[in-house]
This record gives sequence, structure tokens and C-alpha cells, in this order.
Amino acid sequence: MTRKPFQSKLRPHLEFIRECRAQEMSYPRIAAELRARFGLTAAPSTIFAFVKVRSRRRTVIALLASEPARATVASPQSQAPAKHARPPAKARAPASWIFYDPTKPLEKLSPAP
Repeated sequence: MTRKPFQSKLRPHLEFIRECRAQEMSYPRIAAELRARFGLTAAPSTIFAFVKVRSRRRTVIALLASEPARATVASPQSQAPAKHARPPAKARAPASWIFYDPTKPLEKLSPAP
């Protein structure tokens, strides 16, 4: 015996609910309007779930803006030549992926030893 797939009792009123939400009507108010106009009883949470399932997901994924270069203040100790100088910044691998440069191609970094 085959059954019909479940269909919400709110489905025939989708356009009415969409118009109410466009007018920024609250879910309890929409429930009251459905009861008054169509004799349909539905809890506000039911209407919210109905709207949520049929809404577009709005996941926003964005890169953070790059931080401006910070000016370093030279201290007397940093002016003395170091015995073990660090390699230039270009030779070192970036510490994190946060410093993404959109003008350069992506490259795979090997883990630091």
C-alpha cells in the first residue's frame, strides 16, 4: 500500500505567508491572520519552520581585509647587527593562511620542519 508524500497544510497559503513576511509581520500575527481569514490553525513555530525550510540559505563567506603594514619602532638593540639574522620575509613561509595575497597565485606550503 503506497501513501502520498506528506504535504504541509500551509502549502496552499505559501504566497499569503510570503506577502506577510515581506511586510515584516510576526509569526504569531501570521498565525492569527490564517485563523481569521482561512480558519486554519497553526502555531507560530510551525509557520517559522515552514518559512525556514523554504528560504534560501544565506551563508556569507568572505576573506577579511588585509591589515595595513605596521610601522615598527627601531629600538637601540635592534640597530646592532645580529649574529644570527633571520632570512628575508620572502624566503620564509607565511605563518598563517590569513595573509592571503589575491595578486599572487596560490601555492601549496609544506609543513615547517
